[in-house]
Amino acid sequence: MQLNARLVETLAAASVEVLRETEISPLLLLCEHAGAEIPAPWANLGLDPAFLSTHYAWDPGVDGLTRDLSQRLGAPAVLTRYSRIFTDYNRFANDWDHMRPDLGGIPVPGNQRISPEERSLRRAIAVHPVERAIRQLVDGRRAVVSVHSFTPVMAGEERAVDIGILWREDTPFTRAALDGLQRLGPGRGFRIGDNAPYDWNKVDAYSLDAHGLRRGLPCFYLEINNSLFGTERAALIAPLLAEILTDALELAGFQGKSRSVTTG
Repeated sequence: MQLNARLVETLAAASVEVLRETEISPLLLLCEHAGAEIPAPWANLGLDPAFLSTHYAWDPGVDGLTRDLSQRLGAPAVLTRYSRIFTDYNRFANDWDHMRPDLGGIPVPGNQRISPEERSLRRAIAVHPVERAIRQLVDGRRAVVSVHSFTPVMAGEERAVDIGILWREDTPFTRAALDGLQRLGPGRGFRIGDNAPYDWNKVDAYSLDAHGLRRGLPCFYLEINNSLFGTERAALIAPLLAEILTDALELAGFQGKSRSVTTG
């Protein structure tokens, strides 16, 4: 695919959204699967538009949740706008699903036999701008949290988790957040997962590897059962997470630069 430089620049600028970039906070929030858009020149990658509303295209519910947390915590956040079917920022460049060829066995026409040149073009549009935005914000932060959602059923089996924390390094911040979630979550009707619905030690994911672990920053993935969004219980999620994150920042010695506020 050939695109002129001005169009590439325009598409790249639309790939990322930054919230509260001037906030002084020890915490940076990431939301790598916030959007479900495919850049127009790729014509939905040949897929029926209905696929763009499924979990294959994005993580339902996390765009609004990340915005709510950013406001409550007074923390900056970086959100991607393009669908992970187009390019998944939270995958390494050589991962099979960085530009996945199928959706659970259904071929993605536009992702078949992608040339090296097109891969580079997609990364210039959907990866590099996000990378720059995160790098500009992560310096000086003390912790990074990435917000995701998951399907309640995988391979025919129910995932008996509502909110999970996926972690690799047992830092005071991570431990305090998990302890707080396990203490407060059940009383508010949530089943809590410790490295569940899946274990980060058994899978690779790019974002927190690059911007958390390699920098020596405490970090973890928040995973929310996407069946909760659209229910009355959804309104309880952000207040709970803001509370446990605020407490974890304080217990880790990072507090004083962050605040939790109530929204209407």
